[in-house]
Amino acid sequence: MRGQFDTPCKFPAKVLASLRPGYLTVFIGYGLGLADGGIPHEVPIDNIPFDLRLPNSEFIAIIDRSNGQIIGIERYH
Repeated sequence: MRGQFDTPCKFPAKVLASLRPGYLTVFIGYGLGLADGGIPHEVPIDNIPFDLRLPNSEFIAIIDRSNGQIIGIERYH
């Protein structure tokens, strides 16, 4: 709806690797239903904290519904 803010979505995510300079390939929705392995998504490397950039790092990705971009990261406790 226009004029209203949608709440962002939170999905589990897992880092695959850096397959292209300046980007990380991250599986969004890792471990959820039919997307059990997640949906690969290329994310600018600067959007992911340094200690979560290693392969197999897991975190919660906060996704903006309007454009599908990662707008934040939550760590697992």
